[in-house]
Amino acid sequence: MNLSRSLIAFLFLIGLVVSATAQLTEQKASIAEKFIGRLDAELSPDMVHISQRVLEVQPAKVTFKPTIDKNAIVSSGEIYYPLTTSRRGQLFLIEPLKGEPFVAVDTDSNNVIDANERFSLKSSSSRPDDLHAIVRLPIKNPFYKSFPIFVMYKRGFRHPKLRPIDRLVLQSVMALAYGTVKIDGYETRFQYPFDLGSPAISTTEGLFGVDSNGDGTIRDEQFSPESSYAANAELVFPLGDIFVSTEKIDLAKNEIIVRKRNKEEYLRYDLDVGQTIADFSFVDFEGKSRSLYDFKGKYLLIDFWGAWCHDCTLETPYHVEALKRFQKRGFYILSLNTDEDIGVAKNYMEKNGMTWTQARNDSIRKLIEVTYRIQEYPSTILIGPDGKVLILDQNELRGDSLLKTLDRILP
Repeated sequence: MNLSRSLIAFLFLIGLVVSATAQLTEQKASIAEKFIGRLDAELSPDMVHISQRVLEVQPAKVTFKPTIDKNAIVSSGEIYYPLTTSRRGQLFLIEPLKGEPFVAVDTDSNNVIDANERFSLKSSSSRPDDLHAIVRLPIKNPFYKSFPIFVMYKRGFRHPKLRPIDRLVLQSVMALAYGTVKIDGYETRFQYPFDLGSPAISTTEGLFGVDSNGDGTIRDEQFSPESSYAANAELVFPLGDIFVSTEKIDLAKNEIIVRKRNKEEYLRYDLDVGQTIADFSFVDFEGKSRSLYDFKGKYLLIDFWGAWCHDCTLETPYHVEALKRFQKRGFYILSLNTDEDIGVAKNYMEKNGMTWTQARNDSIRKLIEVTYRIQEYPSTILIGPDGKVLILDQNELRGDSLLKTLDRILP
């Protein structure tokens, strides 16, 4: 009896040891599936989303200390300025008779431009008249000290809608946080959205990116597998043979925590030139069930758009002209509409002569948000009669370039 009890106790003890060992092994495995990284010390301007601004030659309503050349040309105008509630601020461009031009911003709002509120403009060897600077605005944040705005002055730029005294300036409107995480022995760059109104960096909302191919850069463009917008989701990115997502960002510790994910959790469908695009179903504006393969045998422009989107409406005349000019050569358009109110879209189509097939928003939401993770509108794809992708480069599919591209490619 005592021997049996001892045996039972011994077996029970072994069970505890085995269980503890299994838990420890599982815990170690779990730890091994996570990687720790660090953020860069400074934010970087988003170089993809760039806006145009026009500055006018006019007397500056600020004082310059130290003073500037009295014969200098001074221009000013409104720019996106995230430090004010209106998100508007003034940019000054000073072009002295001698010396290099510079830009200035009254960052402390005291109507005085002092030395640390001036930013030198530099040119590149390839485009000497494109002068640029990064204006760093002081901010209050647990980790970052400044918000960067990329500014480019297009010196000498002329346009029929610009007066000789006008100055064209380009500026960035968003800032991004970058960091590096060592994963399986490789230093990998990560990109995160930065919200000036939040003390934290989100892991589920905004524009994210990962240097998936290890070339040191993150392709921040339509249909790129290296970047995407998140909407209440921890995005999974491919990284060689593994898949990862960012679990946590701790600004106080300057710590990025990245974890491995299962391949099945990567739901995005990556596109590349020469690849056959997968079939998908949708409901058109007449309520008929359709699929992409209904259009096989045609050169098809797949257009993600919405009547709400200003840039999309700029493309409408070119799409109308493209169909008129090239339909007999086997060209057609399939528009994937994103308007919540189909009546708004129909009204716009009727006014602008859009006669091609339209997919309803409610039938393609998964395609937009999950399958392709559409980042920008409009986004377009040109596929051939065999269903393979011909062009993803948006520069070749916009405006007059679209007409030239089609004329070159179509039989």
